[in-house]
Amino acid sequence: MQSKNMTKFCIVGTGFSGTAALVHLVKQLVASKLDCRNIEVVTIEQRKSNGPGHPYCREELLPTHLCNNQTYMMALFDNDFYDWLCEQRVELAEQIPDLIKVTHPELKDVTQWQPDQDAFYPRALFGLYLKARFDQYCLVAKENGIQLHHFNDCQVLDGQSTEQGFALQFRQAASLNKTTQVFDRVLLCTGHWNSIKTNKYDDRVLTSPYPYSKLKEWLNQQAQKGEIKTKHIGIKGMGPSGIDAILSLVESGQFIYNAEGEVTAFKADEITAKLKIHALSRCGFFPAVRDKRIEHQFKYLTEDTFFDLEQKQGKRLALDDILHLIDMELKTASGGAIGWYEVAHPPFDSALEKLEYDVTLPHDNALIHTVLLRVRRMKFYRYLTADEKQRYDSLLDTHFIRTAVPIPLLNAQKLIALFEAGILSSCQLGYEHKDAIKVSAKDIVVTDGQLPEPFNLDGIILAAGQSFKLERHPDNLVKSLVARGELRPHAEQSYQTGGIQLQGHESYRAMRTNPNTLQAQVSPYLSSFGVLTRYWQNERNFAAAFVEAAQSVAHDWVDHIYQKTKSQHTRTEQNNVHA
Repeated sequence: MQSKNMTKFCIVGTGFSGTAALVHLVKQLVASKLDCRNIEVVTIEQRKSNGPGHPYCREELLPTHLCNNQTYMMALFDNDFYDWLCEQRVELAEQIPDLIKVTHPELKDVTQWQPDQDAFYPRALFGLYLKARFDQYCLVAKENGIQLHHFNDCQVLDGQSTEQGFALQFRQAASLNKTTQVFDRVLLCTGHWNSIKTNKYDDRVLTSPYPYSKLKEWLNQQAQKGEIKTKHIGIKGMGPSGIDAILSLVESGQFIYNAEGEVTAFKADEITAKLKIHALSRCGFFPAVRDKRIEHQFKYLTEDTFFDLEQKQGKRLALDDILHLIDMELKTASGGAIGWYEVAHPPFDSALEKLEYDVTLPHDNALIHTVLLRVRRMKFYRYLTADEKQRYDSLLDTHFIRTAVPIPLLNAQKLIALFEAGILSSCQLGYEHKDAIKVSAKDIVVTDGQLPEPFNLDGIILAAGQSFKLERHPDNLVKSLVARGELRPHAEQSYQTGGIQLQGHESYRAMRTNPNTLQAQVSPYLSSFGVLTRYWQNERNFAAAFVEAAQSVAHDWVDHIYQKTKSQHTRTEQNNVHA
């Protein structure tokens, strides 16, 4: 049993979320002037190293897998990723030139590289940054007396509230023995999950484009099946993960660059010459290429918060009202050329046509992004009715995501080169049917869209957005916590918006079921942010929101120490009086 004076925190998952939590907890503890010698921080991670997590682990990625945001938008605090690149510029150029050259193919000499705030660098490079900062702040913690213990290659099996704290049961892969420790506070940073059971499909279906090693092995298996012929591979999803899947499939080929570093063609090898890749999605378009930030003077979306916007409008704003304001803002700014209809129905006949337009870096793309991002940052989703949320999730969020998340110009050029080489094609599946791709024992068939019917695929890679339905979560810990009532699925009326229920819109404290009354109550121990939490993707799916959440949780935990210390002092004084 832990000492009454000892405060123990646990961070489950040390990817971007967990690393941000650790960094800001250490920052706030050091600034608090508390006696840190009575504080213990435990981290638990399934991977062998801390920092990168699933999206940024170098061993699971290719250099061509680029971040879907520019450098200035990604950091644990301030503009720190860019600062780190500048600090480590010489060492990075010497040690990992491949992670620099891919973003700057025009460089003749990588040692002359100067980091660019507007550039899209490999996700593996951002992973190295996360690992470096994780290690740095662990050192800062130890220098200030904080006790640190890291459990890697480790799985959390179960958890339960007790009178002493929250008891977590976990086991490291190399051990048969289970360990149970009790903590004052636990943060769940378990990251993205894949809700698709692999045994539901045959081996021609790859449920994720990551890690690359698994995709490569799967592609080799497909190539070896049956007679030697052209293999038709479908990619379900045309967002950043879908693009990564496409680039992974053609890795053995060669992109041709001009002197300015622009992609001009693709040269197939023996493997890629036998590939036909079909990109499939409901809208049928890739995210837009976007130029540098623009300044826009808003005429209709003038307020910083949705509450203030409603106050100015003098009424509750329904979902259609919001779309109308977006429409007027865009039309006013573009002289009537662009409205909401053009966002939801891009005026192009194909993904290739839109890519060819996007690579000209039109002002339109930057304008649409600026307007939709402002609306999304107002967190309007929380104010919608349950019916409106269901409509938004099923029909509209895809347009916000597609315009909010840019793709690098370099990737757009590569996709065009693959189209022109006859290797890549695209298909608009439409929104009419819930599942436009049917998988049977014999065939993978596209049942809707522009591809000729029937269209059978030799294999398909699922790279669409994940399901946020909590009942589909594959992790034993989450399943157990939900079943026991330590976590509750978030629902509004009859619609489950996805993820777990939190205390409030600006709180990251989890809600639990009171075992006596069966009513919802705030968990005294558990917090969470990221995709496990309720509809995170609709309000906070950007790096700065993770940082804000990490700061909030750190503040909550430091405040817990203050309250605990105050309570102990009060008991000591009372005991002295009685003595």
